[in-house]
Amino acid sequence: MDDVRWEYRIINIRSENYRLDPTYDVELNRLGDDGWELVAITAINFKTGATDHIGMVFKRQKR
Repeated sequence: MDDVRWEYRIINIRSENYRLDPTYDVELNRLGDDGWELVAITAINFKTGATDHIGMVFKRQKR
């Protein structure tokens, strides 16, 4: 049995008023088409204490 190996990609997306810009759909759909699966999402706070970025972790099986 072969060992499954994964590769990961991390993307930080700026949020405005706690919302993601809907135009990110294009990039997220492209990642899905390339085999990337979203496995984690987290709020990122820089200095202000407010959520101004969203961190997304994607993984896919190494080819």
